[in-house]
Amino acid sequence: MSITWSYVLVGFIVGTCMAYSGVGAGAITTPLLIFLGVRTDTAIGSDLLFALGTKIVASLAHLQKRTIQWSVLWRLSIGGLPGAIVGVIISAYLHKHMDVKQLEGVLRIAVAVALLLSATGIILNRKLAGDVAPHGNGLPTARLGIIGFFVGLCVSITSIGAGSLTLPLLLVVAPMVALRRLVGTDLAFAVVVLVPSLIGHLKIGDVNPTISASLLIGSIPGVFVGSYFVTKLPERWFRGALAGVLVVVALALLPILPHAKG
Repeated sequence: MSITWSYVLVGFIVGTCMAYSGVGAGAITTPLLIFLGVRTDTAIGSDLLFALGTKIVASLAHLQKRTIQWSVLWRLSIGGLPGAIVGVIISAYLHKHMDVKQLEGVLRIAVAVALLLSATGIILNRKLAGDVAPHGNGLPTARLGIIGFFVGLCVSITSIGAGSLTLPLLLVVAPMVALRRLVGTDLAFAVVVLVPSLIGHLKIGDVNPTISASLLIGSIPGVFVGSYFVTKLPERWFRGALAGVLVVVALALLPILPHAKG
């Protein structure tokens, strides 16, 4: 029971951070589960299920408010869907051709790299876009597709990137789109890539529904706490501190790798 409550606590922390800063769940959830002793592949798979549940709810809210930019979403999706599928294929290959220790080592490297990329994204995510809903003709289709593929691949292999990578990249590639529309589009795109990623990991067998449910239970009160503090504390300090923590966690994962290959 104490282990289950540990997962609930992780969910609470993740829910608070998401509501306060908008940082994606994967960048926080997966490393916390790893440090609680969950196998890296199980942490990734379980986080995908948890993330999908939270992203669907958030996307429905943005859909109701009409803050999803469909012209951006489909461009991301044409790269994101194949990216997620390729990620599942890579994950399945790793599971099939490596023993448990080797798999743990490779996945830890992938998670550490994704955390460093997420930390960079969090630091750069300060630019505000204009309040314009552009027509599709002015959007860079190829670059959005490449971003989609990269994020889909990253999410499918590590569960990290749906929130912490997509939005900063969109702010650079599509600065003419309103920030609120980019946030809504980011959430909707997360659902697009999480669905095939989760299906693949369910077939691989590294999803633990009990862990995901415990995370979800903890995240609900966490969202309310984060929503309360969003007007009380300076977000700039929090995001900077969080980026620093992600870097430290990423570096802490790496020294374990040589032992994972023996």
